[in-house]
Amino acid sequence: MNLVALSIAQPLKNLLLATNLGLNKNHPLAGWNILTILYREGPTSGLPNTLDFLARRYNSDYLDTVNEETPISDDVLRKILVVLTEQAGLVEVNLRKVRRHMQSGKTITQQTALYRITSSGIEYLRMMQRVVDAESTVTANTLRIDEYCRLVQKLVARESDAATTQLYNDFADMLTAYEDVMKGMHKLDEDLDELANDLAFNHGGTAAGHLQTMLREKAVPAYQKLLGQAARIKGLTAVPDFAERVARSQQGSDDLDTASAVGDKAGMLLRFERTQAYVTRQLGQMNLSFTSSSQAIDNSLDSIYLLFQTILNAIKVLSQAFEHVRNQTIDVKALTAEIDQLLQHYDRLTVYQPILRHAPFDRDDVEDPNDLLDASGMDPVTYVAEKKTRKVYTAADNPELVATAAPTADRQAALAEFKQLVLRGPQHLVVDHDLEFATLAARDELVRLYSATNYHHYASFTIFGRAVRRVQQLSRPIPLRLHCRGEKYSVYLPAGFEAWFE
Repeated sequence: MNLVALSIAQPLKNLLLATNLGLNKNHPLAGWNILTILYREGPTSGLPNTLDFLARRYNSDYLDTVNEETPISDDVLRKILVVLTEQAGLVEVNLRKVRRHMQSGKTITQQTALYRITSSGIEYLRMMQRVVDAESTVTANTLRIDEYCRLVQKLVARESDAATTQLYNDFADMLTAYEDVMKGMHKLDEDLDELANDLAFNHGGTAAGHLQTMLREKAVPAYQKLLGQAARIKGLTAVPDFAERVARSQQGSDDLDTASAVGDKAGMLLRFERTQAYVTRQLGQMNLSFTSSSQAIDNSLDSIYLLFQTILNAIKVLSQAFEHVRNQTIDVKALTAEIDQLLQHYDRLTVYQPILRHAPFDRDDVEDPNDLLDASGMDPVTYVAEKKTRKVYTAADNPELVATAAPTADRQAALAEFKQLVLRGPQHLVVDHDLEFATLAARDELVRLYSATNYHHYASFTIFGRAVRRVQQLSRPIPLRLHCRGEKYSVYLPAGFEAWFE
């Protein structure tokens, strides 16, 4: 049965072109396509995986037409297969007897080389696709860390059945979880380093707060859980028969390996020794990751202590960002008090004309125009004389007078009227009846003071320069009329009020 050739996605194709499996510049995808043929079509085609079969299938459906790949010859394919078998170990070759059908109709038996994909080749096919999708699949999460810790504890407690493949499966799951956790922690390590660098320059208060919360509430506890497994990993490494038990469990009662089915003692022994060495090697690498000595940290690819150093550095940078934001924050309450104090004396403030500061570009031969304080010498300011014509204004230039000018507030007269109408004492004011004013300023100040009945902070309600201590409405809410002579309208207050001054 001939299967349709699988198309290669562009990201995977770019990666394969970069790696050039098979080491042939004219056929950079040949190694990958040969593995695909052996993996998908070898067992199902009904034909032996000979060199002729592979060349025929490759030239039929697997040529890279986009890059105008030419058909591959038997000699070139043979060299690529040598690389895959002897150097990469992804393909296995064996001499077997096969039947060949001649053009005359006769069938002959011939000994030829047959190719089959190895377990490493199968893993390579899967792994390369995971490499392409790593940006989506590599992630750090606490549930995966919890799962890894649970599997380690299960292996230490010897809860897995060694008579079946359960112990081997648990060990394999633990290694997979360990790899996922370490890849996720490394990604977190890189992301934190980049983000902390950005925060060090941008001082993002909100982002820094969220990130610091995540680190303190999730990342640090997760790291502590990982660190808590160090003693258990060391314990597994010290168990003398653990690797042997895992290797025997791989060939347990539910194993589907053909060597076990046919009783191939040599194959079973070779597989046992490989697995035992693999378990010992993996435990040694894990133990190295959890060892705090400088030599172990230098020789470990996934040292947990290097990962935690990045977390500590990120927390330090976040603390500095928080401190920067706190120092830059304006005390609104203090600023409001200063503004209120300024408003009490705004009519007596004097703003002086600033003295003109000459720019450094107005001077000739300045050593450092950016810093005049450090200049050893400074020439005088130079100006270009310009003729200036002074315009003489006459009465004709005056603006037109309007019919009615805006009334000017006589503050002294307004203050006198204010005292006469509403003051009951030096520091007490009562408004409990309709009032008739002669000055607008007195009427307007009284209306503004009434709005203070809705507040408990009176620094902004200074009346004629006097600070207000308290303002409150009268108990009987009777509307009052305030009228100024000469105006056609009146101001009505909802109720009377009284006030006390400092």
